[in-house]
Amino acid sequence: EIKTAYRRMARKLHPDVNPDNERAQVLFKKVNEAYEVVGDPNRRKDYDQFGDNWKHADQMRNMGGGRGRSAGRGGGGINLNDLFGGGRGQSAGGFADMFGGAGGRAQHQQQQSQRPPEIVKHKGTIDVSLDEVYAGTSRRISIGTSGTSKRNLEVDVPKGVLDGKKIRLRPDAKTEVTLTVKVRPDKRFSREGANLRADINIPLFDAILGGEVEVPTMTGRIALNIPAGTQNGRSFNIKGRGLPKANSDGSGDLYATIKVRLPDTLSDEEKRLYSQLRDIRNGRPSHDDLIDVLNHKEEPAE
Repeated sequence: EIKTAYRRMARKLHPDVNPDNERAQVLFKKVNEAYEVVGDPNRRKDYDQFGDNWKHADQMRNMGGGRGRSAGRGGGGINLNDLFGGGRGQSAGGFADMFGGAGGRAQHQQQQSQRPPEIVKHKGTIDVSLDEVYAGTSRRISIGTSGTSKRNLEVDVPKGVLDGKKIRLRPDAKTEVTLTVKVRPDKRFSREGANLRADINIPLFDAILGGEVEVPTMTGRIALNIPAGTQNGRSFNIKGRGLPKANSDGSGDLYATIKVRLPDTLSDEEKRLYSQLRDIRNGRPSHDDLIDVLNHKEEPAE
């Protein structure tokens, strides 16, 4: 391939083809000199060390000369960057690609190695339940690489993860994965950070007289004592029964909010009893009390 590229450029720049083009004749000479360099490893080494003075490498080594690269474009030396880059107005016909920059190859490769790799970015969403937030979980995802191939990754979702949290992965220097966590709504609880809230329905009698009710938690149901006279909407704080705190130790709390459930229908007897309770509450004698008074009224003395 090198020889083919050389012959193509030599024919293009030959003085017989370009009799009045001095620039082409100069380039033709340089192409020949360049071919001498490229085709001989020792000469390539001399060029890498001494640049345009490569022909005098032995003399310069004997004189203790170091690196003697010339950045100039004139003279009879070979400026391979000019030559392989096509010079001014002249095409190198792919010579630079074929030789990989010839004498300047090492420098070119060094520049390429220093260039940061292009990062391929992937984005996605992970849906998790509240139970998975409580216990922590993991997901296996697939990302596209080149062509139709896929790459599998294991993603850890930490305990207490917040809705909207972004999890970033760098499986290698050229790949970046950003996943947004979406926590699905839960029928039992609403969430406030690490704290949970739950509505607890209780009958009217338990609210008035007190009693024991069951409260759901992330690990099962527990008993909660309700004192007599509990008002609708009162909240009970159950310590440590919430979610794990993200990025720290401990857990949040569970707030159980009382919702007093009224009866939908009442029997006649229930209506009568509620009526009595209302009269007693208001400090008035009940209907039955008045009947008793009338039935036990003293007879007049004889």
